[in-house]
Amino acid sequence: MFGRLTRRFRQTALGPITVIWAFGYALVDIFAFLMGRTPPGVQFLFTLPFLISGIGLTLLLHALHLRVQDNFPALRWGGLIIAVLAAAAAQARLDLQWFSWLAHMFFPNWVGWADQITPQRFLTTMVLYLWTFCLALTVIWAAGLSRRAEATEARAEKAEAEAARAEADAVRAEAAALRLQLNPHFLFNTLNSISSLVTLGRKERAETMIQSLGDFLRASLHADPMADVSLAEEIETVDGYLAIESVRFGDRLAIEIEVAPGLSEAKVPNFILQPLVENAVKHGVAAARGPASLTVSATGTGDTLVLAVVNTRETGSSVETQPGTGIGLANIRQRLAIRYGDQASLETGPVADGWRAEIRLPK
Repeated sequence: MFGRLTRRFRQTALGPITVIWAFGYALVDIFAFLMGRTPPGVQFLFTLPFLISGIGLTLLLHALHLRVQDNFPALRWGGLIIAVLAAAAAQARLDLQWFSWLAHMFFPNWVGWADQITPQRFLTTMVLYLWTFCLALTVIWAAGLSRRAEATEARAEKAEAEAARAEADAVRAEAAALRLQLNPHFLFNTLNSISSLVTLGRKERAETMIQSLGDFLRASLHADPMADVSLAEEIETVDGYLAIESVRFGDRLAIEIEVAPGLSEAKVPNFILQPLVENAVKHGVAAARGPASLTVSATGTGDTLVLAVVNTRETGSSVETQPGTGIGLANIRQRLAIRYGDQASLETGPVADGWRAEIRLPK
C-alpha cells in the first residue's frame, strides 16, 4: 500500500512540486545556520507554512495553465506571467512579515535582520520565489509532456501490435482458406472416379475406393490447415490418395515414392504435395493412352528440401491434352509465399515423356 501511494505521489504534479519547494527551504535553513542565525532545522521548521502555501500556489498556477492552455497564446502566457509574478510577490511579502513578527514575539535576536524589509530585500526575496515557482512549473510541465509522450508511444505500440496480430490472423486465415480449397477439388475427382467404376460395374473396386476415400478424408479433416507436418506424415497422406487412384487405374499406374534418409522428420506445410500429385494423375496418368508412372521424391541439398512429383508415360504413347485451371499450382505458390516469403519456390516444366513439378523450401 505504501509503495503504491509513493508511486502515485511521484507520478502526480504534487510530487515534483513538493521536492522542489522542500529543497529550496532546506537550502535557506543551511544558509541561516552557516550565517549563525539559527541552529540546523529551526528556520526550516518556521518556514513550513510557506512550504505549504508555495506548494498550494504552484498547484493553482498549474491548474490555471491547464484551464487556459487552449486560449490565444498572448492571452494565455500574459495571464500566466501576471499570475506567477503576483504569487511570487505575495509569497515574498508574507515571508518577510512572518519573520519580522516571529522576531518581535519570540526571537529578539532576529530583529536586526528580520526588520530590514527594504525594497531591495523584498525584490531579492521575490526573485527567489519567482525562480522557485518557474522551476516547479517547468518541471511538472516537462513531466506532463513526458507522460503524454509515453502514453502516446504506448498507444502507438498497442495499435501496432494489434495491427500486427490482425495482419497475422489475416495471413493465417488466407493460408487456411488456400489449404481448404484443395479438398473440394480432390473430392470432385474422386467421386467422379467412383461414379465411373459403378457405371462400369466394378462394384468391388468402387467399394474399396469409397473405404479408402473415407480413411483419407477422416485423416485430412482432423489435420490443422495451418500446422506444419513431418514429411513422413505428408507422404503418408499422399500415399493414401494414391491408394484411391490405384483402384481406379489398376495396372496402368506405377507408383514410386522415394524419401532420402534423414528427411522423414523435416517439417513441410500440410497438404503441400496433394495438388501436385493430383495434377500428375489428372494430366499425366488419366490422359495417357497406355501405362504411366508417377514418382514422388524428397531430397536435400544443403539447407534446402526438394520435393518433386514426376509423371511419365510409356515412350511413344499419346496423351489426351486436358486443359487445367491452374488453381492447385497457384494455391501452392501463395501458401509458400505466405509461409516462407522468397525462401521457397515451385517450378514446373516438361521432362522426357512427362512433366515435373518441384518445390524447394528451407529445411
